[in-house]
Amino acid sequence: MRGLVLAGGILLLASCAREAGPEDVALEYARSLYAGDAAGAYRLLSAPDRRVKDEATFLRERSRATGFALELAGRLASFIEATPVKRASEGAHVTVTLKLRLPDANAPAIATLVHQWDERQLNAFSRAERWRILTELDRLYRTRALAALEGEETFELVREGSGWRVFLNWPGGVWVQFHATVNEGIPLQVTINPDEVLVNPGERVQVNVRVKNLHTRDVIARVGHRIEPKSRAEFLAMVQCPMFLPVTLAPGQTKEFVSEYLVLKDLPERARRLQVTYDFLMAQ
Repeated sequence: MRGLVLAGGILLLASCAREAGPEDVALEYARSLYAGDAAGAYRLLSAPDRRVKDEATFLRERSRATGFALELAGRLASFIEATPVKRASEGAHVTVTLKLRLPDANAPAIATLVHQWDERQLNAFSRAERWRILTELDRLYRTRALAALEGEETFELVREGSGWRVFLNWPGGVWVQFHATVNEGIPLQVTINPDEVLVNPGERVQVNVRVKNLHTRDVIARVGHRIEPKSRAEFLAMVQCPMFLPVTLAPGQTKEFVSEYLVLKDLPERARRLQVTYDFLMAQ
C-alpha cells in the first residue's frame, strides 16, 4: 500500500537517517491516541499547547488501559496505515490530511480473540496465552484479514527547533466545566467525568454522569440543566442528553449517563469559559 507504514514510529525513521516529517509525526500521534498511550501523545504536542494544559490534566482526561490490555492496543496501533492526501503550509505551521486505515478493535474476530477487551481477564493470562493472541493478531494483519476502518483526518503541526509537533490550538480553546448539585434530602451520589475539559470551537465534548442511589428504597429524581453564563448558553449546543426524563434508581443501583455537547464555531473570542450544571431535584 502506497503511504506511510511506520512499524517503529519515530525511532524507526531516525534509524533510516531522515528527519520525521509532519505526516510521520501526525501518524505517530494518531497511533498513540489509538493505543491509549496518553503520555506518548502528550510528548508530541506543541509547546503552546503544553503551556495551557499540563500532562497530569491531559492524562486525567483520558481512560487508559494497563498491562496486557495496553500491550494489545499498542500492537493494533502499530498496524495503522496512512496515505498522505494533501498538505498546506503557512509560515511555521503546516496542515496535513491523512487517509487512515485503522484496525476495528470491536470487530467480532478481534473482540473474540481479546475476550471482549476484559482488562482483568487479559491481565491474568499466562505468557504463553499472551503470545498466542499477539501471534494471531500479527497473522491477521499479514494476511490482510484484519477488519479495518478507513477515513481521513486532518492535523495541524508546527515546527519547533529541528522537529515537528502537533498543534491543537489550546491557547484559543474554550474551557467547559461540569458540576452537579443534589437537592438536600435526596440520597444520591453524583460524580462527573471529566469535570473540566478544554476544546476548540467546532469540537464536541462528552461527559459521563454517574449516579448512585444510597438509599434502601427507590429514588426518582428529575434533572435540571443550566449553562452559564446565560448570555453565552446558545453557543454550547446539546447534541445528546439522556436525562430529560426523570431518573429512577433501585436501592443501591448505579446508572451512568453520557451527554454530548458541541461548542459552536461562532463563539465570541471573549467567551472562553462555560459552565454546565446538572441539578438533581426530587421528582414530584
